[in-house]
Amino acid sequence: MSNKKGIKYNSKSSLILQKYTPEDIQKLLNSGEFKSVVIRRLGVHVKAFNDYMREHNLTYQVPDKPKFSSREMGNAKGEQNCSASDEEPLERFQRLFKERKQKRTLQELKDAYY
Repeated sequence: MSNKKGIKYNSKSSLILQKYTPEDIQKLLNSGEFKSVVIRRLGVHVKAFNDYMREHNLTYQVPDKPKFSSREMGNAKGEQNCSASDEEPLERFQRLFKERKQKRTLQELKDAYY
């Protein structure tokens, strides 16, 4: 790996990155995982990886957050089957506040220290 423009790599990171071609690294970046996960999997230093990307003109797109349907979210959290977009923010806050207050009250009654 040549040092262009005075780019210096950590020796361990350099040895690891030499095992891969820029095409392999680009495939890892396109896998849909976050860049930090790819860096951890390779075991290289963040700065060395960023310099390697810059040197080889590699691109990275931040993956989209997973989308859940209202039914999946309701089942996962045990809440009602209405989506957050159907509710007004104030109504949603009031509903969540009431649910949390009820849980807290029940927990206090259950764990009474009298």
